Amino acid sequence: MSIKEKMAAKTAAIAPLSRVPRPADANAEPKTGPGKFLAAMPILAEKDRELEAMSAENAELREKLATGARGGVDIPLDQLFEVPGRRRYMPKAKYFELRENLRKNKLIHPVVVRPRAEGGFEIVSGHHRTDAYREIGREHIRCVLEEVTEEEATSGAFYANLLQSDLTDYEKHLGFKRMQERHPDITQAEMAEHAGVDPSLVSRFMAFNELPSEVIDLLSSQPDLLGATAGAALATITRDGRGPQVVEAVRKLALKEIDERQAVKVAAAKSAPASTATPAINKIKVGRSVYCEMRTAKNVVRLQFQSDEEAIEVSAAIKAVLESRAAGRAKPQQDD
Repeated sequence: MSIKEKMAAKTAAIAPLSRVPRPADANAEPKTGPGKFLAAMPILAEKDRELEAMSAENAELREKLATGARGGVDIPLDQLFEVPGRRRYMPKAKYFELRENLRKNKLIHPVVVRPRAEGGFEIVSGHHRTDAYREIGREHIRCVLEEVTEEEATSGAFYANLLQSDLTDYEKHLGFKRMQERHPDITQAEMAEHAGVDPSLVSRFMAFNELPSEVIDLLSSQPDLLGATAGAALATITRDGRGPQVVEAVRKLALKEIDERQAVKVAAAKSAPASTATPAINKIKVGRSVYCEMRTAKNVVRLQFQSDEEAIEVSAAIKAVLESRAAGRAKPQQDD
């Protein structure tokens, strides 16, 4: 019997192992790309339905706004977006008053918006009303649509706010500065013409550009710190090489240690030069010739002789006189 036949005889009684299939794990993640894609299909479908619902809601809102729904349309606050440069400055106290008024009363003036290409709406005017509604827990706010270009919306908001008393001079400066950035070739005279103000006023607004960066940082957090007239005066002082003095003066202004007019004076003040007393001159003569010229200024006495030899001889005599006077002054102190 061969070895192969012997091995077959020994293993004949051993039953072959049956392959039992493993139970499927419901929580197991697919390992292959196609498997992962198939598993994600329900999630993608759900997201598509959400996007379709949002698009439909957005389209409905736009249609209502476009058709001029009576009194405007209530738009979800999360669909309203702010564009830099359009917000008007409002003192905190006045904003708190607005917020509490809207908490208790109906909104009278709807927020003005324009559609965004990527969805939602840009706020053209009504930023503080929108902020107040968010803070008091509202979800929607009444809006009206204004069909304007981005440039018209930004420029219109700026010009509308330009003469408002609540808008600080520094913020007016920022508005004109943004206009220059959008239109690099525009002149100050042209900006003044568009705004309907005197060119000298625009010139004062633009003088903020020449203030030290430390002052600009202070104005960024306290835009009502400095008016255009004082700002222009401080800009002139800065050009004269007194930037550090301007910074120090404005810091004192921020701490309310001085007012605007005093800040300009402090920055412009120059250290008074040390005063020098005019010496008294006495000439001691021998006949018509000058023997010695004596100059006295405060506590300094200076003697000038015609020759070195005479100066040496007299200095010994002066020394003896001074020592005698010093000794006389010292005796009373020793007696004490």
